[in-house]
Amino acid sequence: MSSNDPHHDEHADGIIEDREQRPPVYFYILFFGLIIWAVIFMAYYLFSGWSSDAEFQQKMTEHKTQVEPTAPAAAATTTAPVSIDAATLFADNCAVCHGSHGEGGIGPALNGADYIYGKDVAAIKASITAGRPNGMPNFGNQLSAAEAAALAEYLLKL
Repeated sequence: MSSNDPHHDEHADGIIEDREQRPPVYFYILFFGLIIWAVIFMAYYLFSGWSSDAEFQQKMTEHKTQVEPTAPAAAATTTAPVSIDAATLFADNCAVCHGSHGEGGIGPALNGADYIYGKDVAAIKASITAGRPNGMPNFGNQLSAAEAAALAEYLLKL
C-alpha cells in the first residue's frame, strides 16, 4: 500500500482521537447520576402499585358520579309517571310521511275528518303498531304501548 491510500492514513478525516485526556468530572457525575435516578424511578413505579389502568378506573368512577345524576336512566327509577311527548314522537316517526302538521305528503293527511281505517284510539293504535298495506310501516317494535297510545291521542287532536 502506498502512503497516498486514504484507508492507510490514520488521520484521513482530520479527527484525531485523544485517549490521554479524560472527560471532565461533571460528565461522570451526570452520566452515573442519571443511571442511578432511572433505576430508582423504575423501582418506585414498579413496586409502588401505581398503574395507568388504576388511574384510568379512578377517573372513570369520578366521571360517572358526575354524569349519572343527569342521565335519563336516573329519572326512570323514580316512582312518578313518565310523561310521553307525543309531539316529539310524531315529529320523529310520522312527520316524514304525513307532514309536520299532519297535512299529508307521502302518506295521507292526518288532520282530516276521516281516516281510512277508523278515527278512534284503538284503530289508530292498531295502525301504528301493526302497520297498514300500501306503505304504513309497523312501529310495534320501535314504540312502547304507552307511546303508541299517546301518539294516537295526539293524532286525534290534530
